[in-house]
Amino acid sequence: MVTAAFGFSASGSDQGFVYTDAKVLLEQNPNLEFDPGSLLVRFAPGTPDQWKARAREIVGGQRIRAYTIVEGLEHITISFPIDQARQVLEALPFVEYAEPDFFVRHCATPNDTHFGNQWGLHNTGQWVNGLTGINDADIDAPEGWNILTGSSTFVVAVLDTGTLWNHSDLAANIWTNPGEIAGNGIDDDANGYIDDIRGWDFYSNDNNPNDSDGHGTHTAGTVGAIGNNGIGVAGVAWNIKVMPLRFLGPGGGTTSDAIEAIQYIKNKNVKVSNHSWGSYGNSSSLSSAIQGTQSIGHVFVAAAGNDTVNNNSSPFFPASYTHANIISVAATTSKDQIAWFSNFGSTSVDLGAPGENILSTYLSNGYAYADGTSMASPHVAGVAALVYIKNPGYTYQQVKAAILDSTRPIAALSGKCVTGGVVNLAGALGSATSLPPVVSISSPSNNASFPAGSPVTFLGAAVDPEEGDLSASLIWSSNLQGQIGTGATFIRSDLAQGTHLITAQVTDATGNVASQQRTIHITQSAPAAPSDPAVSSPSEGNAQFTWTDNANNEASFTIQRQEKIGTTWTNLSVAGTVPADTTLFNDAPGVGTFRYRVRANNSSGSSAWTAWKQVNTLAKPAAPSNPISTNLGGGQAQFSWTDNSASETGFTVQRQQKIGTTWTPAQVVATTAANATSIVDAPGPGQFRYRVRAFNSAGFSTWTAWKAVTVN
Repeated sequence: MVTAAFGFSASGSDQGFVYTDAKVLLEQNPNLEFDPGSLLVRFAPGTPDQWKARAREIVGGQRIRAYTIVEGLEHITISFPIDQARQVLEALPFVEYAEPDFFVRHCATPNDTHFGNQWGLHNTGQWVNGLTGINDADIDAPEGWNILTGSSTFVVAVLDTGTLWNHSDLAANIWTNPGEIAGNGIDDDANGYIDDIRGWDFYSNDNNPNDSDGHGTHTAGTVGAIGNNGIGVAGVAWNIKVMPLRFLGPGGGTTSDAIEAIQYIKNKNVKVSNHSWGSYGNSSSLSSAIQGTQSIGHVFVAAAGNDTVNNNSSPFFPASYTHANIISVAATTSKDQIAWFSNFGSTSVDLGAPGENILSTYLSNGYAYADGTSMASPHVAGVAALVYIKNPGYTYQQVKAAILDSTRPIAALSGKCVTGGVVNLAGALGSATSLPPVVSISSPSNNASFPAGSPVTFLGAAVDPEEGDLSASLIWSSNLQGQIGTGATFIRSDLAQGTHLITAQVTDATGNVASQQRTIHITQSAPAAPSDPAVSSPSEGNAQFTWTDNANNEASFTIQRQEKIGTTWTNLSVAGTVPADTTLFNDAPGVGTFRYRVRANNSSGSSAWTAWKQVNTLAKPAAPSNPISTNLGGGQAQFSWTDNSASETGFTVQRQQKIGTTWTPAQVVATTAANATSIVDAPGPGQFRYRVRAFNSAGFSTWTAWKAVTVN
């Protein structure tokens, strides 16, 4: 026997911390409702480790363990009264909740130990242990076994008081961990548990989930005792693997251990588990853990409780959680009555199963009768296993539906449970008819909208209980365009505008037809934005604006204009609207500085605007002509020209000097006002040349030719 090498994160003083106080208290006082020395605390996602450590410090606690199946969940000790500790922790903004670690207990009481008939599997009205039944008040097991008895690779977890795993009627059906090497003291499969060869004992924290109580062995036998081996009893599933997980001790067990066991089965990808235990304490942590198993397609079968209570008004957990992968089970008798002790609920309990005077495996390699919803629940777990084995492509919803939709109605359960009937193995396995395929559409989502011309991805699946994956045989059609594709996935970018009713349909080999539909909307898209805007002034007071048309569905283009007055852009206005496919707009805004932008439009909206492009509509001045350079003597020269412009602001005159054979760089020697036609310069003696150009706010004219002069 070895202890766990927990795969939990830990820091500071809680590294390797082992907490046993709860089980000691429970064994001393079996009636305790919860552990007064610890809490289950869920921190908000992203809470820093130092904040968590500070929260534990505030209540004088240590971390016992952290879970992966519920994000942010920790089990911690406390040094305060539990109500005070909860109040302190829940006042912290990063704590979602702090709740008690409720004690849970199994739901059965063993009778005397001797061999007898299993009326729950096949009832002929026989006398069993002092009671006489009525014909066919059973689960129709032999009829179901004609179809299927099990699979040696399918695993059912039994979370209970442990299992007498060496019982002669169970040993060959006990799960062996394929990732673990026995006795080497190493966590070979790196799941946090050393040498967990056949499961784990979460109550005693070791690798031996054996049973000293008998309850877990009894439930395990109903699920999967070896069938047709000439001894003892037969389980509902003759040939499966039972995974023993012990978390219940002499007085019960803790919710925190149950969550860890559920985390274990999720990490091992176990599809079905039996839970013949519970309490009236509502734990959010336990609820979240069960919900977390949905991601692996897990079916969680739970006993409804033994207090003759209506679970609608007094919920019994975990059976009363509303998660879609839970099947809640009441107990029935060999006379097709609801057992006197059984809890019930028209909306909170799903169905009934044999739960009174049930014979199964027991301690000391023996057999015993027992009563309870604990005995009813494993009948349903066994049925769930066989449904999954027959239909490996099923979802947990389909497994549950196959079981609930095939129950055998009895008057005693009318109004007492959802189905009003008893679980029926033959019906759940579909002995009478071939089950149709199940079609699902992942994409597009219902009522999705797509712009015309954009790609639409179609993704679907079709699974048949007998034939397996039929996704490649899917035929897709639209009420507007007929067949649009085949197979599991394809893309179309040419769907017509309008509302399409999309149907994905498949037909199996026996002619069963299944389909699923989606409604999608193909809408006209807003046009693509124009690009490459450019503007020029072909003549004074006029502007020409051009762009590139990038759309094929525009109805028009809108051109906006602004004027620059001083340093401010103002007077935003629509300069014009032009029809589709136009890429040029002529405007006559007058003389000034303006800027333009454009966008495309249609009935679905408008594109983005282009960038602004600026233009000055005042024409550049005409160039001067007839330049003349004259020597005035005394180191002075006169430069004159003819003014050919009526719109210049002034003139710029440049001069160069010739030194040797080289003209020096040009320099501005004068800037005049408008209408000037000459300047007088005093460069001193030498050889010089001059040129001139006109300017205004629109720019410069060209230069005149250079004119040289020798100054003396």
